[in-house]
Amino acid sequence: MRETIVRLVTEAGFPAWIVPNYWFMLTLAIVIGSTTALAAARRTKSDAPVSDLLFFGIPGLFVGAKLFYGLQYWSFWSMRNVLQPAGFSLYGGLFGLLVTWLVYYRIRRFSFRAFLDCIAPALAIGLFVGRIGCFLAGCNGGAVSGLPWAVRFPPGTSSFESQVAVGYIPAEAAEALPAHPTQIYESLFGLVTFFLLWRILRSRRWAGEVFITGMIWYSAYRFPSEWLRIDGGGYRPLGIFTFSQFVALLVLTSALICYFYFSKGGGTEQTAGVEK
Repeated sequence: MRETIVRLVTEAGFPAWIVPNYWFMLTLAIVIGSTTALAAARRTKSDAPVSDLLFFGIPGLFVGAKLFYGLQYWSFWSMRNVLQPAGFSLYGGLFGLLVTWLVYYRIRRFSFRAFLDCIAPALAIGLFVGRIGCFLAGCNGGAVSGLPWAVRFPPGTSSFESQVAVGYIPAEAAEALPAHPTQIYESLFGLVTFFLLWRILRSRRWAGEVFITGMIWYSAYRFPSEWLRIDGGGYRPLGIFTFSQFVALLVLTSALICYFYFSKGGGTEQTAGVEK
């Protein structure tokens, strides 16, 4: 998709470099997300070593994202595919972050749930920026649509290849059929979620409320949004749901249980950093 935008930009007389690519947007998402997490930690007076956690969490994010993508698409497991820049799972990245932070927590104790509250708005704003990168790369595309804002992805993008794979267009087509810009939908969802979670952070009643609320919202969004995607979802657990829908159900169920448990006073962690 970036190539199409670059062509339009250069035809209008602007330089091509003003159009970012996927990796620029992913890097920007990490930078903005990290800055947001640090600001939230200062605001809530978190006792967590946030800078260290972010530093060690980023490798965990990429490893988890790759591993989950490999579980979702079994054909991914070849050295050529593993080493290519594409192929990441959002839920896998989150899982990688949590595992890394839990290991660090075992070494150096801090208010873990209160720290996750600082991370929740950062993840949301990172989703907003990162999904724009997905749109520019033409991945995670939506199903064919007749809506006025539907987008035609060019050859060379995974959205184009997905339409070829299901027989909607021939491989030599000049562009794909109009499709839902699902990347933009999720990006806007991330932006709205960021503002709402930031507001909850200021008035949370117990440690973990912001993070768990974010997990509930995102999973509730992600499950139905999979029906607007055209990539097939890879491996389907139980033969019914896509892999992401299955994970969304697990996360949603777990988050709801945690919400009711902690909101009733369960758990032993002190609500360090909770503003009153």
